[in-house]
Amino acid sequence: MFNLIDMVRERFTGNVMQKMGSSLGEDPMSLGRALPGAIAAIGGSVAERGATEGGAQRLLSQLNEGGFTGPNAGNEDVFAPDMAERGQGMLSGLFGDKLGAVTSALGRTGGLSNSKSATGMMAMVAPILMGVIGKHVRDNRMGASGLSQLLGGQRSMLAAALPAGLGSILGMGGAGPRVVEEVQETRSIPTVETVRRQQPIERVPVHHEEPKKRNLGWVIPVALLALLAGWFLTRSRRDEPRRQQASVTQPARPAQPAPSREVDTGVGGAGSAGMSTPTIARDAQTMRQAIEGGAKSFVLAGVGFEEGSARLTPQSDASVGQLASVLREKPNARVRIEGHTDSTGDANINRQLAQQRAESVRSALVADGIAANRVDVAAVGSGQPVASNDTAQGRDMNRRIEVQVLSR
Repeated sequence: MFNLIDMVRERFTGNVMQKMGSSLGEDPMSLGRALPGAIAAIGGSVAERGATEGGAQRLLSQLNEGGFTGPNAGNEDVFAPDMAERGQGMLSGLFGDKLGAVTSALGRTGGLSNSKSATGMMAMVAPILMGVIGKHVRDNRMGASGLSQLLGGQRSMLAAALPAGLGSILGMGGAGPRVVEEVQETRSIPTVETVRRQQPIERVPVHHEEPKKRNLGWVIPVALLALLAGWFLTRSRRDEPRRQQASVTQPARPAQPAPSREVDTGVGGAGSAGMSTPTIARDAQTMRQAIEGGAKSFVLAGVGFEEGSARLTPQSDASVGQLASVLREKPNARVRIEGHTDSTGDANINRQLAQQRAESVRSALVADGIAANRVDVAAVGSGQPVASNDTAQGRDMNRRIEVQVLSR
């Protein structure tokens, strides 16, 4: 039976833990206590990514392209020269701005001297964990659906192995969500007591009706209303010929074509407010065309973040993966990932968030095999809007990840 935690732990033998302790300056015993939590945190985040069909397909592509389903799958060298850098990129892509909180909690529960040691250990664990998953996928010839089922079967085990406090940070509360659904379903069925409380029985007094006196006071108001309605109807009919004549004699205004953001080449083109509108790249084809066509920049469509954070949503994997694929096709290309926000809130906080989100995209690209020196990051914040911040639609357009093409 596949047990992700046990299979990863088997790779970290006593000799490996001794060498890791010397490398990180930590007691191997402390690292051994922190190891299961590190595996559970990384494995849980990977399982969350593979919970959707698109996320599982994206994860499968990462395994294949990263060499984790190749002949050496499951036998990766923990201390290979590029392993730490690859692992660090994976951690940033998986945890985003939660990485600091995760490593701090892991360091405390494991008795490590600082969170930097926890980060170093997790960077070594991440590629090994991906190798274990990749080997199982290769040996069993799994597709995206099989991978999603495999990871789904590990979720409860991974959640149970998380140290105290890590579950709430990662949103992995075990059976928490299922309990909420059951409570909601129970509440949707009213009990007898609820019906009685919400709909009290009214007792209607029995009485004998007395003959009603006829009241004709309503006749006059109704008559006045009828006269007033007739006057409006007559006037509207009298004014109709004049309106028709005006519609015939007044020349019609020519229809204004609706602006299209995707037609712009991304090298200029001001809108009504003097705002430049870059090309919107929705797939690998439009990204490729933008780079080959000489565009200075393009918006990476389909990229989203959890509200108020820099953590990429699982739905963002496809867009980031397509960009990585295009960059692999063009080994001389270099790009700068720019984070843009709307003007809501404090400008400094917006700039910090923009920086963190740009770094999350960069980390995802590095985890997908793109060399770190080919991807720069920059925080623009709210300084370069492409639409008005006075409307919800405009603010949504201004919150974006833009890719500046530095070389081709």
